[in-house]
Formats: sequence, C-alpha cells, structure tokens
Amino acid sequence: MPMKFLATKDNLLNGINIVQKAISNKNAIPILSGIYLKAIEGRLLFAATDLELGIECRVPVQIIEEGEVVLPAKYLSELVRRLPDTNLMFEYQPETVSVKITYGQAETNIMGWRGEEFPTIPDLKDDYSFNVNPLVFKTMIKQTSFCANSEDARPIFTGALLEINNNDLVVVATDSHRIAYKKGKINNLTNEDFKAVVPIKSLIEISRIIKDDHDDLLNIRCNKNQICFENSELRMISRLIDGTFPNYTQVIPNDCNLLVKCKKKPLQEAIERANLFITEKDGTSVIKFHINDSNINISSKSDYGQVDENVQVYMEGSQLDITFNAKYLIDALKNMDFEDLEITFGGSLSPVVFRPLNDDKFLYLLLPLRS
Repeated sequence: MPMKFLATKDNLLNGINIVQKAISNKNAIPILSGIYLKAIEGRLLFAATDLELGIECRVPVQIIEEGEVVLPAKYLSELVRRLPDTNLMFEYQPETVSVKITYGQAETNIMGWRGEEFPTIPDLKDDYSFNVNPLVFKTMIKQTSFCANSEDARPIFTGALLEINNNDLVVVATDSHRIAYKKGKINNLTNEDFKAVVPIKSLIEISRIIKDDHDDLLNIRCNKNQICFENSELRMISRLIDGTFPNYTQVIPNDCNLLVKCKKKPLQEAIERANLFITEKDGTSVIKFHINDSNINISSKSDYGQVDENVQVYMEGSQLDITFNAKYLIDALKNMDFEDLEITFGGSLSPVVFRPLNDDKFLYLLLPLRS
C-alpha cells in the first residue's frame, strides 16, 4: 500500500532540521545518508542515524495512507526549502522506490530506498533514569560545553561528565587547561547515583533541538553503553564514551591568596578589547593582569596595537601579576548568566577559580600561562 500524506512546508522543515545532524557524510552505507519517513497515526515520523547517534521526531500531517520510505537527506532538505509555502502532497511510488511531491499544478519526483531496509533506532534498555526541566538542562550544557574539545586524540576530552547524586545533576567538561562545572536539580527516577561521559556533540545537539517548555520534561535514560534523551516530540540516542573522566575535584583549590569581587560585564568588555590586536598564530591570545589597590590592570600588545585598561574591583589579599589565554576567559564570561563575579587566585601559576557571588552551583577553573 503506497504511503500518502499532506503536509505543510514548515512542519517538514522542522522534522528535517531536527534529525539531519545524525547523518554522517563519511558513512559508507548509502541508506544512512537518508532520512526515514513513516506516516502513522496522524503524524509523520522522521529518523536518521550514523549508528552512533540516532534522532527521531514526529510532526503533524494529514495521512491519507500509512507507509514508510527513506529519502536522501541532501536532496530532500534542499528541495523542501525551495518549495512554495503551500500544502504539499507526498505519495510513495513502490514500483520505482520514489516519492512524488505535488504542489499546486507542479510535481517533483525524488528517488529513495525502501523503508524496511532502514536500520531502526533501538529502544534503550536503561539502568538509570531521571527527568529534568529542559531549560535547566540547556543552561547546564551552555555553561560547560565550551570547555570540551569535539576533536581530540584523547576521547575522554570530547565528552562531558554527567554525574547524578540523589536529585542533583552535575555536568563537568574539561580540555585539561580549564574546567567548567554546573549543578542543577533533577527528579531521579531510579534513586541510584551514577555517572556517564557523553559526547559533547550529542549534548550540544539535544540542547539545540529541545524546546524551553517547562511542562514537557526531558527524560534521560542511561545504561553502560548508551544514553537516551526523550520528550513527547523527539527521541535521541547516543553512545557513551569509554574511559575514566579526570577527577576534577582534586584540582579545585580550597584556599586562596587573593580574592576579587567584581561585575562581570566591565571585566568581559575590557578583556575583549585587549584581545582585539592579538593574531593568535599558535591559538594563544596572551593578556596580562596586574591586580593591586582594588584594580585589575589588563594589558596586551602585538605588532598591530596594544591595549591598557583598568577595571575597579573589590579585593582581599596581596597584589598579583598573572597571564591568561584571553580566548579561554572570553569563552567562559560570555556563557555566564550572572553579573556578580567572585574570583580566587592562588598565585601566578596556580589555578584560578571563577564563581557567581554567593552561589556554589557553577564554577570555572582556568590554568594561567607561564609569562
């Protein structure tokens, strides 16, 4: 029985945009370059996978006949974007394994694969499960993910640690030069503590596609090999990263020689200006802090120019000269959603810790450069 349904351009684009990040152009299996479509129960199911990451979502359509097909993602995406804003009729042609798309007085035909040949995205047999507010989860990923490397010879640094303790979730990411830590509240459904290292690409992708809907909780299920993110509209399964995540608690200093409190915005703007003339030939943009008399002097110099600025702060402790990679500071400051900042220094070569004032739910640790 041929699949046949009527859909809007916006709904089709929404489904395509959600699942297409699971498609790898490097995959040698041709059908994995396609998007699986299944018209069933008043909705159109979209699915895509590269066998490591799988994404499914559903959008409303008017189904005339139920059925399934796989269409090449590249051509389907480009075609739908160029179609007029009108109702689109999709009709599967089994004898040619193609789909006829009718719009107004025109029609287009796109070749595909049989739906039953597509590798199904498996249901995860979970050991652990919890629910989290999607906005809380998105914030946690935003404030930590910039510290991980999506490309790194050491796989553990391409992921973030998800650590569950009672009804607390901690997300930690590091590239060995810096650490971002964020804690949030969850509903732990299995009442067991556990931890998993999830590819940073997967976390960024799920935070991109889930909506800020307080009523539609994100359910996260996990076993020793895979993790599943699911709500009423979509499901995403990702592999986990093998290996032991670095013990981040060991490197967070307990005491300091210098405490600084300041507003985030003027500090961030001064650092961004100091970074303007740095060419970053080796990826390092060097800026210097001289902290003394309730003031941070921020300076940088290159062949293109120099910046010398002062930011007024509150300080307790002895003066300090310290050098940073400006990019690492900017990455962190622009992802912080608070204005009052507390910074603790141990010395010119010791880790520096940035926290929101009177709040232990976030921290950013950065190693200084040798000047």
